[in-house]
Amino acid sequence: MNRRDFFRVVTASGATAAVTGCQRTAENILPLVVPNEQLVPGVAAWFATVCRECPAGCGVIAKNREGRVVKLEGNPDHPVSQGALCARGQAALQGLYHPDRFAGPLLRDGATLTPASWDAAQKVVADKIAALRSAGKGQAIALVTQLETSSLGALLDKWTQVLGTRPRVTFEPFGYEATRAANRATFGRDAIPHYAFEDAQVVLSFGADFLETWLSNVSYARAFARMHAFRDGRAGTFIHIEPRQSLTASNADAWVRNAPGTEGLLALAILRVMVDAGLADRRFAEVVTGINVKKAAADSDVPVETIRHVAEVFAHGKPGLAVGGGMAVTGTNATPTLVAINLLNLAAGNVGKTVRFGPDSGFGKVTPYAEVARLIQAMVRGEIEVLLLGSGVNPAYTLPGGLRFTDALKKVGLVVSFANQPDETTALAHVVLPDTHWLESWGDYAPREGVVGLMQPTTAPVRDSRPIGDTVLAMGRAVLGSEEGKGPLPWATLEQYLKVAWAPVVKDEWAAALRLGGVWKETAPVAVNARVAPVDAAPPTLEGDADGLTLLAYPSFRFYDGRGASRAWLQETPDTMTQAVWDPWVEIAVETAAKLGIAQGDVVRLTSPYGSIELPAYVSPTLHPQAVAVPIGHRYAPYHTPRYVTAPAGSRNPVALLGAAAESASGGPAYLGVRVRLAKTGARRPLAILQATHDQQGRELAQHVDLGAAREQALRGKPEHEEYFSMYPDQKYPGYRWGMAIDVDACVGCQACVVACQAENNVPIVGRAQAAYGRQLQWIRIERWAEGNPGHPTNLFLPMLCQHCEIAPCEPVCPVFAAYRTEEGLNGQVYNRCVGTRYCGNNCPYHVRRFNWFQYEFPAPLDVQLNPDVTVRQLGVMEKCTMCIQRIIAGKDHARDAKRAVRDGDILTACQQTCPTRAITFGNLKDAQSAMVRFAHSSRAYHVLEEIGTRPSVTYLKKVVREHA
Repeated sequence: MNRRDFFRVVTASGATAAVTGCQRTAENILPLVVPNEQLVPGVAAWFATVCRECPAGCGVIAKNREGRVVKLEGNPDHPVSQGALCARGQAALQGLYHPDRFAGPLLRDGATLTPASWDAAQKVVADKIAALRSAGKGQAIALVTQLETSSLGALLDKWTQVLGTRPRVTFEPFGYEATRAANRATFGRDAIPHYAFEDAQVVLSFGADFLETWLSNVSYARAFARMHAFRDGRAGTFIHIEPRQSLTASNADAWVRNAPGTEGLLALAILRVMVDAGLADRRFAEVVTGINVKKAAADSDVPVETIRHVAEVFAHGKPGLAVGGGMAVTGTNATPTLVAINLLNLAAGNVGKTVRFGPDSGFGKVTPYAEVARLIQAMVRGEIEVLLLGSGVNPAYTLPGGLRFTDALKKVGLVVSFANQPDETTALAHVVLPDTHWLESWGDYAPREGVVGLMQPTTAPVRDSRPIGDTVLAMGRAVLGSEEGKGPLPWATLEQYLKVAWAPVVKDEWAAALRLGGVWKETAPVAVNARVAPVDAAPPTLEGDADGLTLLAYPSFRFYDGRGASRAWLQETPDTMTQAVWDPWVEIAVETAAKLGIAQGDVVRLTSPYGSIELPAYVSPTLHPQAVAVPIGHRYAPYHTPRYVTAPAGSRNPVALLGAAAESASGGPAYLGVRVRLAKTGARRPLAILQATHDQQGRELAQHVDLGAAREQALRGKPEHEEYFSMYPDQKYPGYRWGMAIDVDACVGCQACVVACQAENNVPIVGRAQAAYGRQLQWIRIERWAEGNPGHPTNLFLPMLCQHCEIAPCEPVCPVFAAYRTEEGLNGQVYNRCVGTRYCGNNCPYHVRRFNWFQYEFPAPLDVQLNPDVTVRQLGVMEKCTMCIQRIIAGKDHARDAKRAVRDGDILTACQQTCPTRAITFGNLKDAQSAMVRFAHSSRAYHVLEEIGTRPSVTYLKKVVREHA
C-alpha cells in the first residue's frame, strides 16, 4: 500500500472510531493536522462485533490503532467465545486486508469481469428484476445467502416478499439437517439443542468433531476443558468413535476405530448391552430386541469386549453425553444413526441435563440441502433467470460434484455475486457487487436462542465495497420506483434498519449494547416428550465400485468449507495431525498403501462415479483400512500462486467426488456417500511436513501421568528432587520475573495460539518451498507426540516456544551480544545488533529461534494490518518469542498509572488470550498468589529437557491419561 492510500484509510477510519459505531462517513477526509477526537495516536480503541468466519457466531473485539484494525481477540463478555477465538477467527484480518479483494463493482464483458460504477452495476440488476416482475415472473428470481439469523436475514426476507421473488435460500454446506430430523423423530422438535459438555462425567462421541468444526468449536472446546482438564478438578472421561484419528479423536481418553458408517449400529449395540446389564430402563428393550451385539461387533470391526466396556463406562457416568453428526460420518443413514444416539441419551437420563432444548442453535434456520438441489434443478430447466448469491456463498466449490452446479449456472441469464474476493463462483458471475467485510459492517447475529451479538464497523471499508443490505435496498427501491423513507422498503441503509429493529430491545441503551457486544439472557430448558421406537441404523448405501475404498471427506479445522483458505496464515499453519502445510493430501491406511505400492508423497488419482481428483498421499498407521480420507476446503487465493505455492493442475476438492442425492429422512447431503478407486499417476509431490517424527524416542518432551497417580501426587504435593549441578550462580530479579505455564492436559492442538502469535507479532509468510526446507518463521509451534502402538497411539500436544532459559545456550555464543537475559527473566533479542551468524539458533536445544533468510514481504494492503508496537524484522535477523514484550510494557504502564504493581491477569500474551481451553498461563513468578506460581509448584509440573540445566521460565504440566477408559 502506498503512502497516499495509507492515509486515506487512516483518516477515514479515524472518523469512524466512536462508541456509537464506526459509520461509513460521507464527510470530506481531513488531514491529520486536524485530528479526530476519537483517534489518539498510540492508544488502541476496541470495538465489539461478531465473527462471521463460520456460523458459530463467536463474540470478537477488534483492536483499532490509528484507524486500522490490527488484531482480533475473543470478547470475554460473549457467552459463546468467552474471550477465546479459534485459528480461523484470528486469521479473519487477512480477509479484511486481502490483496485480492475486489476494488469495486464488476460487470462481465465477454470472458472477463471489468470495473464498473456502482450505479451502472446496480442498474443492470435492478432493470432485469423489474422486467421480470413486470412480466409476472418473480419466481424466476432467487436469492441465496449464508446463514443470517437476525436483522439482515429478516431484511432480505422482506425484500424477497416485497419483490415477489422465490423465498430466500439459506445455504450452509454443513447444515446438520440430519440432527434436526432425528430430533423431530425422537422429540418432536425441529431444532439442534445445546450440548452441555461442561456438566458431563462421560462424553461419548460418534464422529462429532466438536474440537474442530462441529457446530461451535470454540464454545465446546472451552466446555470440554472444564469437563476434562485435571486442573479444574473434574477429570471426566471422553470416548470417541470414528474410522480415522481426527484431532478430536486424538484428544479422547479412548479412541475406538470402527468401520465407516457403523456409528448407529454401535450406538444400538451399546444400548443393548446397557439394557441387558440393567444399566438402562427396560422400556428400551423393545428398541434393541433385534440387535445382536456379536454381529454388530463383526460389522463394525469393533471387539465385543470394547462395546461392553464403553457401555459400562457410559452408563456409570452420571450425567453423560452422547453426540454425533460430524460431516465425515454423515451418510444415507445419518438420521437413523442420530436417532440411535438420541435413544442412548434418553436411556442414560441425559435429556434435560446435558442435552438441553430451549437454547437451540441457529443452525435450525438453515435451508435443507434437498431444497438447494431443487433450486439447481429449476436452474437446469431454465426457470431461474436471476440468481443472487450472497457473500460467503461459493456453491461452485462447496456443492457435491454430482449436482453439476456449474453446468446449471450457465443456464441462468444473470448471475449476481456479492462476494468481496474472487472464488470459483464469482468466476462464473455476470455482475459482482462486493459486500463489505464483516469487520466493516453493521449487523447482528444470533448463534443460539438467548444470545444476539451486535456487529458494528471497526474500520472504514478498505476497498470500494458496500454492505449487501444497503445494495439490495437501493436496488429494491429502483425496482419499485420508490424513494427513501417511503414505500415497503423505506430504510436508507442496513444500519438504519438495524437500529429500528433494536430500538424496542435496548431502548436508550444502544451504546451500552454496542460496548458489550450484544444482548444475552439465560434461556430455560424446554421439556420434550420422547418417542421410543425401534430404528434401523444399517450402514449407509455407497455409490461406486463394491471393491473400492470408502471416501471420508471431512471439514478442515483450518479452512472450514473452504472460506478460510484464502488466508495465508492458515495455509502456513500446520494441520496438527499430519503437520502438513499448504498442500491437501489423501490419507491412506498403511495396509492399503503397501498393497498398492504407494509411498508418502506419491500423487494418487481418486476416482468416483462423479469425477476424479489427484492428491499427494499421506500414509497413515491409524486410518481404517477400508477408507481413505481427504480434507475439505483446500484452495488457493490468486495472490498465493506463484508467490507462495505452485498452482495445482486441477481440482483437489473431495466434494467434487460426491453424488447429488440427499438423505431421504432429512434432506441433507451424504458426505459419506461414495467409494473411490486409487491409482498412482507416477508423479510425486512430497508434502511440506514441519515435524519429521512423532516419536519422542524416550526424551520425555511431552510427559503424561495416569489419573490415579495424578490424584495421589496432588494430595502429597510436588516431590522433592535433587537440583541439577550448575556452574552458574542464580540470577537476581530486583523487580518482576515473568514466566509461563502450559497445561499439556488442557491443550487440544487447535493451533489458535500459532495464528494469534503470527497476527500479534508481525510474523511473515515464507511459502510452501521454504516451509518444506525448515525455514518457517512461526514463534510457537504445536508438536504432536504419539506414545504406544503406532496404529492406536496416545497423542500429546506440546506447544513449543522460546523457553526463556535462565542459563540460555543462545546467549554466550552470540558474538555481538544480541541475545541477552533481561532483569525480568526474559531472553531478549536486539534486532539491530544481530548480524545473522545463527550461532544462537544452532545452540538452542529447543529449536525455537527463527532466521530471516530473505526480505519477506507483506503484499499490500496486508501491510496495513502490521502491529505498530512490534518491529518488522529484516533479512539476516534472528527472531523468536518475546513473551509479547509489547503487552508486558503496556501492562506495566497501566499499573504505574494506577499507582500499583502489576496484578495477576493484567497481562495476557496473545497465545494465552486466544486459547479456547485456557491451557496457557502467563504471570509473575515472584507473586506467590498468582496462578503462574500455583502451576509452577504443581505436582504435575516439569521442564522440557530439564536435565541439560537451562532452567527454563516455561513450566509444563503433564497430561493426565485415563487408563480406565
